[in-house]
Amino acid sequence: MKDVQCMGRLLASATHDMRNVLAVIRESAGLAADMIALAAEKGGLEHGDRLAAAMREIQQQVIHGAELAEGMEYLAQAGVREDDAEAAPCDLARVTRLFCLMAARRARAVQMSMNWVDGDEPVWTEASVMDVWRSLLQLFDLCASVGGKVDLRLAAGVVRKQEGIIVEVTGGGNRDLALSAMTGSPLLSDPLKPGWRARLTPWRDTGQRFFLSVRDDQD
Repeated sequence: MKDVQCMGRLLASATHDMRNVLAVIRESAGLAADMIALAAEKGGLEHGDRLAAAMREIQQQVIHGAELAEGMEYLAQAGVREDDAEAAPCDLARVTRLFCLMAARRARAVQMSMNWVDGDEPVWTEASVMDVWRSLLQLFDLCASVGGKVDLRLAAGVVRKQEGIIVEVTGGGNRDLALSAMTGSPLLSDPLKPGWRARLTPWRDTGQRFFLSVRDDQD
């Protein structure tokens, strides 16, 4: 998958979600304005509860919109820096969080959920941001190819001195098919490229957890 394709797909998902966010903000703001006007006309705030709920919805959607905007900006910057030898190290925790946010609409379309776990501190790697996002998109496509309907939890971490992303299958109606697809993926058995490793984290249920390495064994 080329970087342009990866970027285009993620941006398309995120910008579509952004339009939905703005639509909710517009509708909620209109409702709030109408209720304020009604309350002022009657000399009171009889609809205070509904007004407060509408304002809370606005706040939530504004936060979500800001997160999507952060992701799109970071994605654009990563694309520009792709050929820059002096590019800053990649923060795996941030990249994982932003990927889950930007791919959320595409995940909903196939009834997938992708959640992230915030660590106590960043996990830095020399891998390209675009390489990490490409690998995560391959993970998404792998699960979608067997029908989706699976819940994933992602967390940046270090296993055996290699930086990567711990992928846990936590549920979903298609859980078994997704586990089978992930276990049988050729990405698991290619020792010459960064990406999937046939290595399961030893401290949890090894049948549900995988490690997505972002370092090349040849380094």
